[in-house]
Amino acid sequence: MPVIIGAMVLDIHAVPFAADLQRGTTVPGKVTYVQGGVGRNVAECITKLGVPAFLISVVGQDMAGQLLVAHWLSLGLSIEGVQQCAECVTPVVSAVFDTKGELATAVADVTALEEHMTPKWICQFVDIIQSAPVMMVDANLMPNVLEAACSLAREANVPIWFEPVSVPKSVRATGLLKYITFASPNKAELISMAENLTCSVKGMMSQGSLSTKTGSARVKEIVWKLRHHIYVLLATGMKYIVLTLGKHGVVLCSTRNNPMFQDSLGQMDLSSDADGGTTFDAIPVAAILSRAIASSLTETSSDGISSNVTNTQTNIFEFPNDSYEPPHVQNAVQSEPKVMCVHLPALPSTVVSLSGAGDCLVAGTMAALSGNCDLVRSLAYGVAVARLAVQSDSNVPECFSRNSISDDVQFVMSQTQVFHI
Repeated sequence: MPVIIGAMVLDIHAVPFAADLQRGTTVPGKVTYVQGGVGRNVAECITKLGVPAFLISVVGQDMAGQLLVAHWLSLGLSIEGVQQCAECVTPVVSAVFDTKGELATAVADVTALEEHMTPKWICQFVDIIQSAPVMMVDANLMPNVLEAACSLAREANVPIWFEPVSVPKSVRATGLLKYITFASPNKAELISMAENLTCSVKGMMSQGSLSTKTGSARVKEIVWKLRHHIYVLLATGMKYIVLTLGKHGVVLCSTRNNPMFQDSLGQMDLSSDADGGTTFDAIPVAAILSRAIASSLTETSSDGISSNVTNTQTNIFEFPNDSYEPPHVQNAVQSEPKVMCVHLPALPSTVVSLSGAGDCLVAGTMAALSGNCDLVRSLAYGVAVARLAVQSDSNVPECFSRNSISDDVQFVMSQTQVFHI
């Protein structure tokens, strides 16, 4: 079963009824207690999707901790990996949302996780970690704990998913990026992670304003302006960037010489769209993406030159050898390696709360990967699950409709586009 290492948190959500938030005073609204924490949210969501997950975390023995543990047990899940610490306070996040359901501000107290989640605690579960189809770590963990978890996973070639959590915490895995298979930053976290590696990309995103383009053209413009930051992260040896863009959906980025990416996109009927990118044929895409091996992929570069890339079967999540030296991040901007991007649009939805949407995107993708689904279709599954999350007032919806998710996956796949930067 997939392993999730991260925070269990009691979220306190405050939402005003109608008026805008006003500094220095109160406004009428609704305040609720919600089970939260990136790691906990992902693990619960994966489980509700039918894939039992193993959570490694820490809580206090206070009221908040008891509430979180009781809820976890009610789902029929094991608390073997959850350290219940008598001398710590359970992590709590107090979040205030605006009337549109978007986060206005928040204060997080996750000191317990930072002080009591140790490499020693994680190493107790080495057998479970090393038999997992995928392991996720969130950036609430301290760097030494992240390193311990990644080392255990790497020994058994278990793919690693890194969830940056926030801009300040996104840099905690800086020294481990070459071992990470997936990272799922938003735009601000991507910039922070890249700028922490090299000062050569600082300010690049701010040069020039975005146009009034909409739809896929807007997404391509955003990604183009972020290309230097994407180059820097992929130059470390990271396999995939799952760039989350809110209402614009998600963009999967990887280098063109990534065999798994070629396998996912191989044997597809690709045709240029009106914006100069490449779009999937809407009819055969689902069947094509289920094929594990591709024979060739014809790509057209920006200068109009086509090249044929031969694909062979490969270990999807194979780590680079210890002797492998990725291009130095300082040179990444200058060398500008060609990067393939797959844009999966967000689904139309009535937004109740955006809290937990990103966690459910990750959870849906991991659940599908754990069921041996191909990469792009797994991400479409994540997009479909995220839609249900934004329509719920909880971080994780109470239940999921498999038929609804299946229909949404098909729609997302039919709208998916491929382009390169």
